[in-house]
Amino acid sequence: MLGFGIVGTLLSILWWTPVIFHSAGALPVLLFIGLPGISAALAGWAFGKPLIESAHRPGVAALRGMAIGSVAMALFAPMFATVYVWTSPPTERWSIPGLALLVLLGSIVAVWWLVAAIGAAVGWALSRLASYDK
Repeated sequence: MLGFGIVGTLLSILWWTPVIFHSAGALPVLLFIGLPGISAALAGWAFGKPLIESAHRPGVAALRGMAIGSVAMALFAPMFATVYVWTSPPTERWSIPGLALLVLLGSIVAVWWLVAAIGAAVGWALSRLASYDK
């Protein structure tokens, strides 16, 4: 389900562009735009097939979209932590599991509601698009 990856990338661009625009280098682009898009695409690919199969039930597709968005956020945290730790200066001492947990908890508090709402909208829209193909 490439739709989740596309929406995840586009929304990350909208959300983080003001911050990334002022930074130097490609690492912030990878961390804040690339990894959310990749995690959304992976979650959509792994769990999105039932959206197409349940095209006649948009409410169920919206709930599955919420779940896919939540899984994407759970995938993003360890991906972010791994890339950040591997590319951070030696003076910073983060552990990948500790940073992943911190990123996940922070994401849950700050943006889970938004991720779930966007996932629901994408799931609903994809189910509607799939129902037109039948």
